[in-house]
Amino acid sequence: MTFSAAIKRTLSDQLVDDLGRKIVQGILRPGDTLPGEDVLLARYGVSRTVLREALQVLAAKGLLDARPRRGTTIRPRAAWSQLDPLLLHWHGELPADDPALQQLMEVRRIVEPPAAALASRRATEADRARIAAAYAAMEAAGENVEAFIQADLEFHTALLEASGNQFLIPIVHAIRTTLLASLHVTNTEAEQNRRVSLPLHATILRAILEGDHEGAAAAMQQHLDDTERLRVQASQGSPRPQPS
Repeated sequence: MTFSAAIKRTLSDQLVDDLGRKIVQGILRPGDTLPGEDVLLARYGVSRTVLREALQVLAAKGLLDARPRRGTTIRPRAAWSQLDPLLLHWHGELPADDPALQQLMEVRRIVEPPAAALASRRATEADRARIAAAYAAMEAAGENVEAFIQADLEFHTALLEASGNQFLIPIVHAIRTTLLASLHVTNTEAEQNRRVSLPLHATILRAILEGDHEGAAAAMQQHLDDTERLRVQASQGSPRPQPS
């Protein structure tokens, strides 16, 4: 495998992307030892400087452990920088039945219902207008599933930011990529979006606009229950990544 220098990303970026994907997908597993430098240089057609730079980037993200005379090994998942944007991006490409998406749903269940309750209490007029505008964009998406997904993502992002919790904001940005992946799994049909997802979001919006914190939390929980149902359905026919 060789990389094209015509792509705007550097060769190091491309190598990081390829190896990182293989690690997150489980093609390269924790405890595995990477081939030696000469093998990797021949495989990827890059310079030694590029290879070492890429391995340093992956090590900084907690994925690799390089030691003299032992080689470079894949670290346990517990050591990975799971909120790193690139790791989240790679997780977002996993199939619907991957445990990472289930864990994302667990994070959403922990964070989003209480955040909806906080938003109902703390949202400014600008926050409410932003959430309402996102819902309006979902309504206007019609048959355009991608437009619906982008508006849905904006709805959840705006709601989380309207919670007014300064420590939640970094988490909002950190999970954005993986949340988008989750929406691509569960929001695949325009009719499903109109019939089920829109009414659920309308209930959340109404509770926030009315300052009903209990109603906002309950509506968000109901929405996440439906999202989990769709994720499980999608996972039944989801292909697993194969070694390449």
